[in-house]
Amino acid sequence: MTQASMAHRVVRSCEYIPCEEAFVDTRLPGREGKMNYCIIGPGVAENDRQVVHIAEPHGFNVGGVSLPTGKINSLHSHTTAEVFLICRGEWRFFWGYDGTDGEAVLKPGDVISIPTGTFRAFESVGSDDNFMLSWLGEDDPGHVTWANDVIEGAAEFGFYLRKDSSLVDINAGDPMPAEEELLRPLTEAELLRYNRTSPAEMAARVYNVERFKGATDAFADCSLPGGAKTYHPIIGEGCHERSDTPAHILNPHSFSLCAIEAGPGNGFLAHRFGVKQVLTIGSGEWEVTLGDDRFTVGPEDTVSIPADTWRSLRNTGGEAGVVYLATSGDLHAGIEWSEDVQSKLG
Repeated sequence: MTQASMAHRVVRSCEYIPCEEAFVDTRLPGREGKMNYCIIGPGVAENDRQVVHIAEPHGFNVGGVSLPTGKINSLHSHTTAEVFLICRGEWRFFWGYDGTDGEAVLKPGDVISIPTGTFRAFESVGSDDNFMLSWLGEDDPGHVTWANDVIEGAAEFGFYLRKDSSLVDINAGDPMPAEEELLRPLTEAELLRYNRTSPAEMAARVYNVERFKGATDAFADCSLPGGAKTYHPIIGEGCHERSDTPAHILNPHSFSLCAIEAGPGNGFLAHRFGVKQVLTIGSGEWEVTLGDDRFTVGPEDTVSIPADTWRSLRNTGGEAGVVYLATSGDLHAGIEWSEDVQSKLG
């Protein structure tokens, strides 16, 4: 691949372009100022003005969200997996079709996987300097199902949704669709089909590298200079080389997610996988090598790695850092080491 095509696969956090009205709830009181980001894939944004940085299918989508303190992302549900990484600020999650099944306040470094078919909402309860990264399952994650008060309330501010989840903005001059084209509120019977998730069940779906030990010998190169690292299997079958390293969350997501923690000068030696992967920097400064090209990336930057591309990863900062690695597919991904690494392994 050319250097230009590889450079396109590095999306730095300073380049993320938000959409202020990506969803039908953004004009409701208490929802003002929500910024939605589509980094890889279109996600579930309902506004065709949403910028998508990398449109190429990866088997999952990567996005982000920020909210002013005290503002809320309304109750909604998804048809595929939704996973959040708290990067900055504190966030209160609450869930259930009426928002009363439970709540939890999450802090930087927490990863939470929301059960599919569960209504969820979140509120920024820390400072205005807040941001969450998110992963959505499948190339086409479907559409958002909103709580009834969102659909009904948005109409008062000129926002409507068609049945295909495309947004209609009457105030911007969009024509009013016919009644049969509009998304209707859910019936009571339909609402009762959604999951009721207990606080204990949701707590079991939260992971933070500071609270779990991880594995220091999950890859063959861990024994070599420059390869020391701790592997945290968060979701799915993963990409490790140990058979006794189960993930914290096992149900299929269409991707697996792990965290790699490494000290200065360490990381991954040269290797490749047969599936697409996405690196997201949690902390520290890292050098990523893709083929013959090198890039330096930092917190909240995202790197798309094509299948079968030789790559390496090295912590170039002065302290330990964390990288999150999303791997396409629900099956375990086998790693292949470069000839140089294999010769050192013997």
